[in-house]
Amino acid sequence: MDARALIQEQFAGSHRLVTRSLGEVSDDEANRVFDGPLAPFVWQVGHLAWADLYLLKAAGASPSLTLPDSFEPLFKTGTGGKAAYPSLETVQRAFDQAHEAAMKAAAELDPDTPRESSQGFWKNSGGVLLFLNGHRWYHIGKMTSLRALLGKPRVFG
Repeated sequence: MDARALIQEQFAGSHRLVTRSLGEVSDDEANRVFDGPLAPFVWQVGHLAWADLYLLKAAGASPSLTLPDSFEPLFKTGTGGKAAYPSLETVQRAFDQAHEAAMKAAAELDPDTPRESSQGFWKNSGGVLLFLNGHRWYHIGKMTSLRALLGKPRVFG
């Protein structure tokens, strides 16, 4: 299996787990903020949509998808907590579209193209795409914790 196909396979798996993590979660539950720093479900998914596009650009892709203007101030790194979020359906649709852009980029980008990271997280386009996938799994872990706090069944493990 070549690197592009492997990255696409991993993207498909993380997308599937995000989708499964949202199973049986209502809009009210998706907006619930628990004590502590854990951002709500709706933020987790909206953040993934925003971050996927941000990282695709860092990888050298030019995704045709644009998110609503409200997404960056709501979902960029460092945000979270109580806010007037769009519906869970809206952010899930944005994440699905960002996922499609990621799959396209994984098929088209040369993973060996050098790309700089100011923090040393990657050295090439393939490294950015792997970071994108790892970032998704980090937030799947957050959603797993939110599911437990809501008394929802586990979706894996």
